[in-house]
Amino acid sequence: MRSWIHVARGRHVRQARVGLGELREEHISRQGFFGPVAMVYRTDGPNEIVRVEGTLHPRRLVDTARVEPSDQNDPRGVPEVLLANADVSIAISRRTRAMPFAYRNTDGDLLYFVHEGSGTFATEFGRLAYEPGDYVLIPKGVTFALNPTSDACRLLVLESPAPLALTQHVQVGRHMPVDPTVLTLPELCDYGFAWRDEWELRVKHGGAYSSIFYRNNPLQTVGWKGDLFPYKLNIRDIIPISSDRIHLPPSAWATFEATGFMVVTFVPQMAVSDLNAEELPSYHRNVDYDESVFVHDDASGARRLGMLSHTPQGILHGADEATRAAFQKRRTPDMRRTLTGVSVDTERPLIPTAVCERLTE
Repeated sequence: MRSWIHVARGRHVRQARVGLGELREEHISRQGFFGPVAMVYRTDGPNEIVRVEGTLHPRRLVDTARVEPSDQNDPRGVPEVLLANADVSIAISRRTRAMPFAYRNTDGDLLYFVHEGSGTFATEFGRLAYEPGDYVLIPKGVTFALNPTSDACRLLVLESPAPLALTQHVQVGRHMPVDPTVLTLPELCDYGFAWRDEWELRVKHGGAYSSIFYRNNPLQTVGWKGDLFPYKLNIRDIIPISSDRIHLPPSAWATFEATGFMVVTFVPQMAVSDLNAEELPSYHRNVDYDESVFVHDDASGARRLGMLSHTPQGILHGADEATRAAFQKRRTPDMRRTLTGVSVDTERPLIPTAVCERLTE
């Protein structure tokens, strides 16, 4: 519900983000971008950090190439969790060998994002091939096995106790930013596994693992129907919702959502062409959301690929004054944004693991 109280004092602009001139605008918002909001105006940049005392990091930055999950060398290993709360965990998998078992997660849905590498998900619904830029959604309780076919492999892995679903952008209809027909469903196949005396099903339950051994292969099926199934979506098939006159908030780019968090996809798109409007994200105090961004690609070369950042809720973020000034010098009306990445925005604070703490730059 919108508050009926909305007032202004002192120097401000009529339209947020437009015509700031010498002013610096800071966005303080509740409930993401949908609750009560204040735009605070200054003449000096508010994000010029001198030093920090205490345990609160204004921004963590982890190079995921330095993460060494146990699945990198051990086929029975697991991804390495870096950030987590009660609603979602964020992990890195670098699996190079096929799972020697069928796997079932009963703790929640799994969403894989493929940064590098290729292979297949063998599921009880059929085979799903994967490549860089793919999201692969495996619903809770679905049986599968991950089989990489390349030596280099890095996947971002999200686990959600609540069901994950594609975000509905009701203002633009059923075919934007994701047309359902671009989703890829598993292809039924005969996996052709050699005969065995028993087949292992490894089950995750309550954070622990058990193995159940069956006489028949739990992955082999001959058909299915229903509205619960794994699927994949490649990032190139997401059509961005954008504006040439004002910078849209990340909620306009949400791709998946579940209780307590959303997954936002950044894709190359036109930048704000009105030079009187701000193009870089505003100085922003997102009071109710942590923000974690994984960089998949950047044609400009401005960002290091495979980096995972974490900004706690309530902490001011946004490019400093030197970065903004340098950007304004090279800005043109026909610029395009070059970042391809995945952001996980959470309502509850994300807690870094010991590995995340050790690798934070």
